[in-house]
Formats: sequence, structure tokens, C-alpha cells
Amino acid sequence: MTNIFVIDDHPVFIDGIKAVFNDGGDEIKVTGWANSAKEALPKLKHSQAKVILLDLIMPEITGVEFCLDIKNHFPDKKVIALTGELNPTVLLNVWNNKADAILMKYCRKKELVDTIRGVLSGQRIIGTKVPEFLNLFQNDNNTKPKLTKSELQILILLAKGHSRNEVCDIIGSSEHVVKFHCTNLFKKFKKNKLTAVIEEARKNQLIE
Repeated sequence: MTNIFVIDDHPVFIDGIKAVFNDGGDEIKVTGWANSAKEALPKLKHSQAKVILLDLIMPEITGVEFCLDIKNHFPDKKVIALTGELNPTVLLNVWNNKADAILMKYCRKKELVDTIRGVLSGQRIIGTKVPEFLNLFQNDNNTKPKLTKSELQILILLAKGHSRNEVCDIIGSSEHVVKFHCTNLFKKFKKNKLTAVIEEARKNQLIE
């Protein structure tokens, strides 16, 4: 059973998440919740939750700020930003603050379940219909390649030591598709070796 903790300033939303996992059929259970960052911090010190669902727009301390606090205080916990926020700058900031995933609040249950399992396996995930925000890296430094969500996902998995065949299985795509994205990565980073691509991506803080 995977325990999760929900932080959102709307109690009705928290009740909805609890109801989604109430039957335990997905081996996921809501074991803690809070309506603000200040309320959450002391609770998290005693929580066994492995995954935190975090709203970004909250009073006093935003989820963007609190995400970094969580990762600094509880590095073993995974943070999924579950938000309705469409501002790319906000999304980029929480990504830079070490969020493990970003999902839209109106995502389907399957995507939420898959993302929970994905972050627990070490992936960083950008959900479907999340506005493009990684291109903002271009505004900071023109040497940073602009990556698609698929390219970033594959690059993260390869950087974690997965083989291309394993990446195919994890993302549910064919070998041809993964090869296509890898070719694009080589072109965008102007490198001809995967190790060099990964090194440059880490240097530009695109991956950890």
C-alpha cells in the first residue's frame, strides 16, 4: 500500500482525492492532509506518506515555495504538483524546485495513479495537457536546448541508467520512437554520445 499526503487549501478537493482512493483497489491510500503549508509541515514530520500531492496556489506560502522546503526537509518523499495553474513561469519554478511531477487537477484517475507509481520508480513526469514551460529555459540562456516533454522524459530515464529497451517498456513506446527522440537529443545538444548529452543536460539543470 502506498500512502499519500494531500496539501490543498480547498477541503472539498481533498475530500475528492480521498474518495478516489477510498476502495483501496489501486493500493494507494490517503493517510494525511492539510489546507496550508504551515499546517502541513508538522504533520509531514510524522507522516509515513511516500508521495505528496501539492497544490501550487495557496495563501501565505505557495506550493512553489513549499515544494523546495519539502524536498530539503524530506528528500525521500516524492512531490507531485497537482494544479490548475496555467502560467508557464509558475510551472517552471516548481519544476526547478525539484517537483517530481506536474499534473493538471482535471487529469484522469489513471494518469494520477500512473504518475504516483512513476515518481516512486524514480521518474520525473510532466502530465498531459500541462502547458509548455521548458521553453522558458531558452529565455534564460540561449545555449540550453528546447526539449519536448517526450524528449525530456526519455533523457531522464536514460540518465538514471535505463537501457533504451527498458525506456521503451517504461513509456510504452516502440524502439523506433525512442530511437527517433534520441536522434533529436543528439542534434539539439550537438553531441554524438549519450554520456555527453546527459552531462550537458545536467550542466544546464534540465535534469538532476
